[in-house]
Amino acid sequence: MNGPGAWIRGLVWGVVASLMGATLSSTLPALDRQITCRGHNYAHAPVIITHSSVTLAEVYSTPTETVIPGRTTQGSQVRDANHPDLPSAYVLRGEAICRNHSSQAVEAVGLTIVTFDAFHQPLHSLAGLDVPVIKQVVVRIPKGAETRIEWEQPIASNEIYEVAVVVTRVRFADGGVWLAPSEELIDVF
Repeated sequence: MNGPGAWIRGLVWGVVASLMGATLSSTLPALDRQITCRGHNYAHAPVIITHSSVTLAEVYSTPTETVIPGRTTQGSQVRDANHPDLPSAYVLRGEAICRNHSSQAVEAVGLTIVTFDAFHQPLHSLAGLDVPVIKQVVVRIPKGAETRIEWEQPIASNEIYEVAVVVTRVRFADGGVWLAPSEELIDVF
């Protein structure tokens, strides 16, 4: 064992063992990437977006919960090594900082989520629908105040390159409702 090639064999076995250990102990990371996000504000909107961010995440099924594309489920961002055949789905996770510029308190906000591909073409099939998705968020925003709104939207594919978030509906504490102008949303981008 102690010949001239012993140290080479030891080196080779050390490299092989470290590579095997790395292979056996590594996990497949779930997709989790920041997406370019732009907030759009209509003129005279009672609530405006001052900052927004979006992350595209891959969510794996767990043995007790199957992820179904287009449906909201908790899932896991770690693939179960004992069940590698369980499906995964994609989800957009967003955050918007919204400021109430109106003279009264707000009790709900409607955020319209518009997705685009790398060539700035709209992707309307977030959840298999042909229209942009409107997320209703029930949140109290006192007049003049700012609050953080978090939202999540299951999506059909990971081909999203950028996202636009727009406040298109506002419900006030007195029951009044503001609706954005009925122009084509894609035209404002």
